[in-house]
Amino acid sequence: TPPMDGGQSVSVDQSAHDPRFLQSSSSGEGQALTLHWTLGINKDVVGGVHNLSEGDSTDMFYTAAHTGVIFDYTTGVQRLLQGHVNAITATAVSKDKKWIVTADTGPDSMMVVWERESGTPVKTFFNPHPYGVHAVDIAPKLQYLVTLSAPAPSGEGPASPNGEQGTSKMGDQECQYISVWDWPADKDTPVCTTAVGTQDVQTCVLFNTWDAHEIGTNGKRRVFFWTWDVDQPVQFYSPALAPRDFKQRIGDYTQTIFLPDSTQAATGTVDGDVVIWDLSLIVDGLSRPDERRAVKIIKLCPDVSLNVLQVHDKARVVIGTSDGAVRFYDYQFRVQAWFEDLTAGSVKSISFDKTPEGDEEYEMQGANAEDDFKCPNFLVSTGSALVVLVESKLFYELSPDDRRGRLVLQGLDSPVHGLSCHPQLPLVAVCGYSGFLHLWNYNSRSLHLVKIFDKLVPHLLQFSPDGKLLAVGFTNGHCKLLKSTDLNEIVSFRESRDCVMHMAFSHDCTHLAVAHADRSICLYRYAHRHSDKNYPKEWSMCAKNKSHWRPIVGLCFSGPESERLRLFSVGEDRRLLEYSVRSNEFGGLQLASADTVVEQEARPTGCIWYPFGGKGDNQKVLTMNDEYKFKIWHTVAGAARSCRRTALAPAYGDPITKMAPVFKDADGEDQFMLYATHEKVLGLVQLPLDGNPNKSMGLIAHPGQIAAISVDYQGQYAFTCGGGDLTVNQWLIDPQPVANASVLGGSGVEPFVKLLDGGEEGEFFSDMKDYFYYSQIRSQDESTTKARNLDGMIPVTEIPHLMCALGYFPTQLEVKNMTAEVKYSKFGETGEYVDRIAFDDLVRLYVNHRPVFAIGPEQIKQAFKAMSRHEGSTLARDGENGLLALLTNHGERMTLEELETCLAALVGDSAVHRVLGEEVDAVSFAQDILGLTEAEEVSTHDEESAMAANFGDPGTRSDWGANGTLALASGGQAEPNSG
Repeated sequence: TPPMDGGQSVSVDQSAHDPRFLQSSSSGEGQALTLHWTLGINKDVVGGVHNLSEGDSTDMFYTAAHTGVIFDYTTGVQRLLQGHVNAITATAVSKDKKWIVTADTGPDSMMVVWERESGTPVKTFFNPHPYGVHAVDIAPKLQYLVTLSAPAPSGEGPASPNGEQGTSKMGDQECQYISVWDWPADKDTPVCTTAVGTQDVQTCVLFNTWDAHEIGTNGKRRVFFWTWDVDQPVQFYSPALAPRDFKQRIGDYTQTIFLPDSTQAATGTVDGDVVIWDLSLIVDGLSRPDERRAVKIIKLCPDVSLNVLQVHDKARVVIGTSDGAVRFYDYQFRVQAWFEDLTAGSVKSISFDKTPEGDEEYEMQGANAEDDFKCPNFLVSTGSALVVLVESKLFYELSPDDRRGRLVLQGLDSPVHGLSCHPQLPLVAVCGYSGFLHLWNYNSRSLHLVKIFDKLVPHLLQFSPDGKLLAVGFTNGHCKLLKSTDLNEIVSFRESRDCVMHMAFSHDCTHLAVAHADRSICLYRYAHRHSDKNYPKEWSMCAKNKSHWRPIVGLCFSGPESERLRLFSVGEDRRLLEYSVRSNEFGGLQLASADTVVEQEARPTGCIWYPFGGKGDNQKVLTMNDEYKFKIWHTVAGAARSCRRTALAPAYGDPITKMAPVFKDADGEDQFMLYATHEKVLGLVQLPLDGNPNKSMGLIAHPGQIAAISVDYQGQYAFTCGGGDLTVNQWLIDPQPVANASVLGGSGVEPFVKLLDGGEEGEFFSDMKDYFYYSQIRSQDESTTKARNLDGMIPVTEIPHLMCALGYFPTQLEVKNMTAEVKYSKFGETGEYVDRIAFDDLVRLYVNHRPVFAIGPEQIKQAFKAMSRHEGSTLARDGENGLLALLTNHGERMTLEELETCLAALVGDSAVHRVLGEEVDAVSFAQDILGLTEAEEVSTHDEESAMAANFGDPGTRSDWGANGTLALASGGQAEPNSG
C-alpha cells in the first residue's frame, strides 16, 4: 500500500519511522496534493499572532487549523509550516524573531521548533504531554521552552506526563503538568517536570524575563510561581487571595506578567482589574517573606476583560481588552497612550515590530512625555478573526476613522460548512455560520463579492453547471437562489424546517434537488408557469418526496449521457432510490422503480453520478460505504439494476464520504477523483476504480471534520473547508505522482497479490492456487476417468464455493453482485457476457469483496440485539420472534434442513434442540457454535495507521472466516447463509 501523504515538512531522521510523516509516493517525486493557500486563522488562540517585521520585512506569523503561516502582508505571500495533525493551540516566537514554536492538543500531539528564515523544523517533540500542549513560552536566552499540558478531555481516563507512569490526581480530576525543555540539546525529554496541584485549569505560562529560572502560571482562580533548575525538584507557591482581603470581588484571572527591575508580578482579570503581587515584610501567617502575595488591586478598565497583558521592551505595560482597545501604561499602571477606535473586536494578541538593538528612538523620556509617545508598529489580532496593523502616530490623529489602523488579514469568524467553485471562472464561494457569504478570486486572492444574511445561517453552497446561479442552503430549511454575478436573490423557498444537507443541479440547469435533515427531498424547476409559454420562465416548487427512513447521505442527477433526466438518492437505510423527473408538467417526483438494496451490513456514506467506463457503459451511480468499499451500479432505464463492480476504497483514516471528478472530460486512466473522509483525510484516486492500492494517495487536510470539497473548473486546484476549524484550504493538484506510483507498484494482478497474507510466497496464495485447480477439475466432473482439458478458467458458478474455501462466506446478495460483476466485465467493450473466470480475476475479486473488518463475538452481540429489539444479548430459540423463526422466515431465508447441515458441520450434531438451548446467548453462540474468537482491538487514535497496515496484512481478515458462517442480512436480522 502506498503510504499516507502527510504533506509535512519534517526532517528525514525524525520522520522516517513515524506513521504520521510518510512521504507522498514511492517514486520520491512531488506530491499529488500540495497546500497552496490557506484562508483562516485560529482566532481564539490568545497570543497566537506574532509580528516578525524587521526593517523592510513585513512578515507576521499565525496559525490556521493545524498549519503555521508566515505571511508577508505587503506582498500577500504565504509560507506554510506543515506537520501537525491536530489544531495548533499554542505558539511562541523568540525575542530575536528567529525561532518559532508551535504545539497542538489531541492524540499524536507534537511540539515543533521552526527556523523562521527557511521555514524548516529544527526540533520535533512527539507527544510532549498525553493530551498535548495548552500553552508554551520561550526563554529570553533561547535555550529553554516551558510547556503547560492540556487538561484531559472530558470522559478520558488518567494518563502520565510522558505517556508511561501513572499521573497524580486531585480528587477525580487529573493534574496538569509543567515541563521545561532544553530544545537545542540532543534529547527528547524535559529537563524537569512537575504536576500542577490544583483543580483550577492553568491557561497561561511564561518565563520571568529577568530570571529564566522562575516561571509564572495562572488559571481562572489561582496564580502559581515556580522556581526550577536542571536535575533539581521544582519549588512552587500559590499566594492566596480572597474577596475579604481587599473588600471587593475578584474576577477570573486572564494573564500574568512579571514587571522588570522589581519583584512585582501582575495578573489581569475579566472584570478589568490588575492584581499586583509583591514581596511583603508584613507577616500575615499565611505566606513567607520570600514569597509574593497580593499587595494591591488596581481597577484599570471597569467591566472590561483584560485579555492580553505583556511587557514591552520600551518601559511599558501593554494591555488589550475585550472592548477592542489597546492601552499603554507605565510600571505603576498610569496610562500613557490608548488606541480605542480600532473597532476590530475583542483583542486576542498584540505583537510589536522588532527594533534594532540600542535604538533609543522609542525610549520614554519620563512620566510626563505623553507628547513624545512613540512605539514600534504593532499587530493586533481579535476574536472577529481580523489582524490590524497600528502605528504609534495614529495616537495623535483627530478623526476616529483615522485611528483605526490598517487591516492586514481577514480570517473567517465562524464555522465554514459551505464551499463551491465556479464552473467557468477562478472564483470560490464560501459561507459561514455568522451569516456571511464570500466570493473569493483565488488567483488574485482577493475578496470579489460579499453578502450577509440576517438571522439566517448558511450551511451549503452549490453553483449551477452554467455558473449563472448560486444555490444557498440554510440550517432552518431555507433555500435561496442567487445571481452569481452580484449575489442578488432571485427566489427563496422553504419546504422543510430542517437543515439543508445536500443540493444538486441537473446538467441542463433546469432542476434543483434539495435533501433536508428530515429525510425529505424537494425538487425545484425552472420553467414556464403552468407549462404555458405565454408566462415567463421562473423557478418554482415542483415536488416533494420522503421515501428514506434513515438520513440521506447522497443525492445526484443523471448526466447528459442519460436519455432522460433522473434523480438518485442513497440513505443510511441502505437503499438506492431513483426518481423520475417528469419535465413536461408539474408535480413529478415519483419513484421510477423499486428501490435497490445496496448494502446488507455496511452503511452507505455517499453517492455520485459516475459516467466513466466508455461509451455504452457510462450510465452508472457510484456509492461508498463505511467498510471501505466502492460499488458501481448500472442504471440504464429499463434494464435490471445490478452492481457492476465492487472495489476496495482507499483506507487512510475514516471511510470516504465525498468525491468529485478532477477533470471535466477525461476518462479511464486520465481521470482522477478527489475524495475526502468525514474527518482529516483528503486524497486522489486514479480511475478505473479497481481496488489497486497503488492508484491512490491521502494526506491530512484538516485536524477535524472536512465539511465540503470542490474542484476548480480547470482541474488545477482543490478546495476544502474544515467546519469548526474556521479554515478553507486551496490545494494544487498534480496527479502525476499517483500515476507513477500506479506504474511502479506493478501491473496486472501483482498489486492485489501483495495484499494477500504472505504475498506471492505465502501459504495462503499457494492454497488459493490449489483450490482454483481443484475447482477446474470439479467443474468437469470429479468422477470421470477421461483426460481433462484444463484451460485455466472456471465457471462463474464455482466462485461462491471458492470464496467459502478461502474463508470468506458471501451472502446470496454478495454472490449475485460477484456474478454480475464477472458477467458484465467485458460488456462495455465487446457487448458480450462473460461466464468463465481466470485465476488473476479471482484474486482481484477476492481482495475487493472480502470484508475489511473481522467478525467476532461483538458483531454477533450487535446482531442479536437487532433481532431481539432490546438491550439484552440473549434470544429465545422458539416462538414467533425466536432465533429459528428469524433464520427461516426473514432476510435470506434458510430451510430447517440447511440449518441442521450447518450445525452438523460446526459442532458435529445436527439436532437443533440439543445444540441450542431455550435461551440463546450471543457470546456463547459466537464462541461455542461458530468458533469465533475476540478480534484484536484497535484503539481509536491508531485507526488510520492500523487500517493501512491491515491492507498490507490481510490475514487478519481471512483467518477469522475459517469457522464463521454468520452474516448480517438486511433489516437487522442475522443468519447463516446457504451460499
